[in-house]
Order: sequence, then C-alpha cells, then structure tokens
Amino acid sequence: YWRQVYLVTVLAMILAVFFAQIHPLYLSKQWKMRSLLFCSVVGYGLLPTAHWVFITGGFSSQLVQAFIPRVLVMYSIAALALIFYVSKVPERYFPGQLNYLGSSHQVWHLLLVLMFYWWHQSAGFIMAYRHSQPCSEELQHT
Repeated sequence: YWRQVYLVTVLAMILAVFFAQIHPLYLSKQWKMRSLLFCSVVGYGLLPTAHWVFITGGFSSQLVQAFIPRVLVMYSIAALALIFYVSKVPERYFPGQLNYLGSSHQVWHLLLVLMFYWWHQSAGFIMAYRHSQPCSEELQHT
C-alpha cells in the first residue's frame, strides 16, 4: 500500500515539475516557485526513507546501518552540487576565464552524474543484500 502511495505522490510531483516548466514565468528570477518545487521533490525523498527505517527495525537494523550511510552520501553530493550551483564558484573568483570549461554549472552537472552513479551502485548493493538475505515474513506484508 505505502509503496503505491509514495509512487503516486512522486508521479504527481514529476507532473508538477513538467507543468511548471511550461509556465511563462518559469525562467524569470521573480518566480520563486521553481526553487520551492525542486526543494520539495528532493525533501520528499526523506519521507519514504524514514518510513523504511521505521519498518526495517530502526537504526539498530543491520540493513539500515549498511544502507543509510549510502543515502546520506547521496544527499551530501546533492547538497555540494547545490552549493556550487548557487554560489557561482569558481567563476565568481575568475570572471570571464571559465566560460567554456570549469564553471559552477558544469561542476553541478558532474556532481549530479556522480550522485546518480553512486545511487546506481547503492541500488546494486541493496539488491545483492536482498538476494543474499531475503525479507522476513513480517516485512513482506507491511
């Protein structure tokens, strides 16, 4: 049940992002809805994660102890990418010298690719874990 709730909510958020992108004010600096929308999509990921920690047995669970650091690394890489994107470093300190290579936008893209690669590796990790140690009967019905 909860998986469906989370997936439908994520689908609704993806549709909201797509519809927001066709709004005439989407790219204007006055429209703050863009930042709010993307931050809510990112923040929403913490809700199913917290629920998963709860139903898996809390932080004392072996799976949670193995997987939560991977989630934290993913969010840390995303936060670092956001810091580069918002701060406009390094081009702020080297104006005009990083127009083609090395701009904060490019660093942002590289960090996001790194984040998605990390998440892909983490998905493989949890899949291998679940193949070697299947869910208990109680967790299969929650």
